[in-house]
Amino acid sequence: MKNIIIIGVVIVVIIITAVVLMNGKSSRSTPSNINIAPNPTSAVAVTPNSVSIQNFSFNPVALTVKTGTTVTWTNNDSTTHTIKSATFNSGDLNQGDTFKFTFDAPGTFNYSCGIHPTMTGTIIVQ
Repeated sequence: MKNIIIIGVVIVVIIITAVVLMNGKSSRSTPSNINIAPNPTSAVAVTPNSVSIQNFSFNPVALTVKTGTTVTWTNNDSTTHTIKSATFNSGDLNQGDTFKFTFDAPGTFNYSCGIHPTMTGTIIVQ
């Protein structure tokens, strides 16, 4: 009889543990003052005067800079891209490659990816 009770208790504990795990609950909680950063493989930080190429898009799509500023594009996609404009062209940029261009005159400079023309961006120089 004692063995049946012990087996019953063990089964109940297993069921409760399974239910708690399936609901994503645990006895530990995250303190409210801790910020959990996004997965580093899914987001790439954009620094001033830079454009990230990721997920077949330019980020930011439009960037405003002052005359004399050098803008850096970084390809964070696993696919090759290019920067194509009437004023500047990068050539092929593989994953991790960068292209830099210094804007010496004010104006609006539209560009696209020469391989994927639906990818477009704008640099506004003041």
